[in-house]
Amino acid sequence: MTLVNNTWMELKPNEDFDGNQEWFDEYYARIKLKIDYQNIPKDVFEQWIHPHHKNYETLKNYSWLDFKKMEFIVREWNFDELSNLYVIENYRNYFIGRSKLSDFKQFFCKADDLKYWKEKGTWRIPPIILDVNSLRSNIPIDCELVRPFQLVEGHSRLGYLHSMNRISELNKGKIASKHRIYLMKEKNTPI
Repeated sequence: MTLVNNTWMELKPNEDFDGNQEWFDEYYARIKLKIDYQNIPKDVFEQWIHPHHKNYETLKNYSWLDFKKMEFIVREWNFDELSNLYVIENYRNYFIGRSKLSDFKQFFCKADDLKYWKEKGTWRIPPIILDVNSLRSNIPIDCELVRPFQLVEGHSRLGYLHSMNRISELNKGKIASKHRIYLMKEKNTPI
């Protein structure tokens, strides 16, 4: 049985009678007015909470968290730190597929993202990474959470970062030395 915290339900996108979810702009205009969730960056709402609110893996692994107690801190990590993230089993093949590329022509992403990879050697929008060690509550048994850090959202980007490292080794581009992330952790725990 999946545990769902009331805070996750408070972040739910509205739906019409046919079950169609409200557009992100409408959602964000409404949700940003909720004082309890001003700790959550717009990028996090846009890339994860809004589009994946009903996703099975998201519900199983993260909907039990109290989002009033979570914080999202922008950090810069190097490739080695990012190469040790845990990727959940159901998205591992997806990540691996994007991590084996050796040329920008093989990247399957938006034009502005591809341009950013080529010019900056990193992703344009930071992925979301959970500091599993920061969680003080008992983790539900059916969760697939692995310490110390787990990728929450950004499986394509993490795969492309691995490919970017290969492209850099082949002198076809240059990987950045640092990469911005949103580190999601429970408030008042050390980093």
